[in-house]
Amino acid sequence: MTTIIKKMINDNAYFYAVKSARVNGKPRIVSQVYLGTADNIVEMKKQCESLPYIKMKSFEYGKLAALLHVNEELGFVDIVNKHTNKKSIEGLSVGEYLLLDIVGKSHGVLSENGIGEWFKKSAFSFMLDFPHKLSCQNILNQMSYINSDTMKNIEDDLCRVLVEKGLTPSVLFVDESNWFTYATNYDEERELLHKGYNKKHRKDKNQICVALATNDDNIPFIHETYPGNVHDSEEFSGLIDKIINQLTELNICSEDLVLVFEKGNNSKDNINQVTSKMNFVGAVKANQAEELLEVPLSNYQFLYKSSDDHKIYGYRTKHQFYGTEFTTVITFNEGTYKLQKRTYESNKSKIIENLEDLQRRLESNRGKARSRSSVETEVADIIMKKYRSVVKYEIIDAIEGQKKPQLKFWIDEENENKCEKSFGKNLLFTDKHQWHTKKIVQTYNNKNNIEDDFKLLNDHLLVPVGSVYHHKDENIRVHVFLSIIGLLFYRYLAWETKRYGFSMRKLIEKLSEIRLAIVQEKKSNLCEIILEEMDTKQASLFSFLNLGKFLPS
Repeated sequence: MTTIIKKMINDNAYFYAVKSARVNGKPRIVSQVYLGTADNIVEMKKQCESLPYIKMKSFEYGKLAALLHVNEELGFVDIVNKHTNKKSIEGLSVGEYLLLDIVGKSHGVLSENGIGEWFKKSAFSFMLDFPHKLSCQNILNQMSYINSDTMKNIEDDLCRVLVEKGLTPSVLFVDESNWFTYATNYDEERELLHKGYNKKHRKDKNQICVALATNDDNIPFIHETYPGNVHDSEEFSGLIDKIINQLTELNICSEDLVLVFEKGNNSKDNINQVTSKMNFVGAVKANQAEELLEVPLSNYQFLYKSSDDHKIYGYRTKHQFYGTEFTTVITFNEGTYKLQKRTYESNKSKIIENLEDLQRRLESNRGKARSRSSVETEVADIIMKKYRSVVKYEIIDAIEGQKKPQLKFWIDEENENKCEKSFGKNLLFTDKHQWHTKKIVQTYNNKNNIEDDFKLLNDHLLVPVGSVYHHKDENIRVHVFLSIIGLLFYRYLAWETKRYGFSMRKLIEKLSEIRLAIVQEKKSNLCEIILEEMDTKQASLFSFLNLGKFLPS
């Protein structure tokens, strides 16, 4: 159901038409169209009354057409059909089905089950000649033509097209994330669905993990879906092999490439594997070089200002990690320091408050008796894992006449000082010894872009991975694959239109507001399709991407 809502921005009222639906059991906005101020709406109504036609129906067109444009640029449908063995029958090809799934998900469709309803209400319904019923089972049947080898071949060919267009990577950013699922592991032979550490704190759900490697322009090059109970560092080794194989197939020398990755992937074997094939920039935990945190800030040199105008400083040295000496840079960001300091003080205050409350309850002999283990469990829940070196405690067994153990706690000042010395700092290490300090730091910090990719993969208005309802491994892998391809479409579109200076979300917003309408002439009653009014930026995008070629006749 569509409703109109008002938003107050700088004391001005702006109106939006929004459509809501339940996502993971909670009401969420799944589409939003900007209408303007009240005066704008009144003016539009007056203009409509003076027009020579009556609008019968309006459709979002710009984003849909832009995705069709990217499909043509990359040859996605042809690549899929090249690698799938489907008999020639009347109807859509496998590639067209998969494209339909990608476009549907990019318009807020959260499952294959909703594609049919979305299709009937979208501009696609009269742009695409579709002879069959678009059911969930119909789409799942097409997904069955895609297996792990097919996905790799499709991914390889898409990367080959990207390289031909000048998008050869000189840096690859690697990161991992996970998504909980609503699927139960019915079959013990299923590989992917397992419980593990979940970023949404849903320990009760099975989850899947996804590793992603993106290039300098933030475009996905390689991905891997792996079991939910496998640690990132275990998966990292296999991902490196996959990256090396793909670079070899693309005739890209791996020795010229720099890999950037999170400290969670560190191990002696992984570092040795990376350095034997390519260069890298990574980070280590503070406790791996605590003596470097003692270096006074007066020894740091100013490097550059971040995008949020914070000054970045660095101290360069050599240090041994995992049995090898590397160029090491300790960075300091004053903005991050202040944020981490505030967060620490706030969490410390909450921990102490909760421990004091538990202490009072234990000192009272009223209520039920408590065992030592139950108190230990409650204390562990109160003291967050990363503060256990700072907040120390002791549980004293109950003596005669007491029903509960007693609790003592204190702050370890030495460890607290160590903790505070790490605020705002990051320990980077690399084998690019010839690089300038500023380049080392900027290259590592650019990995924030891949973290933005995972945010997009969590956005149900763009290319969502969640919610995952599939319980078969092969369907889960295809589901994730299509979300990654959707992300690739958007990132390619952003690269192609970077001259406009739009952020990803602003670009999508501008395209989404390009609409077409079916209208009826008041005099002749004839119907035609027209484009609604665009602003100058939208008109420029429309022309630059040649979106008019997809308009139905």
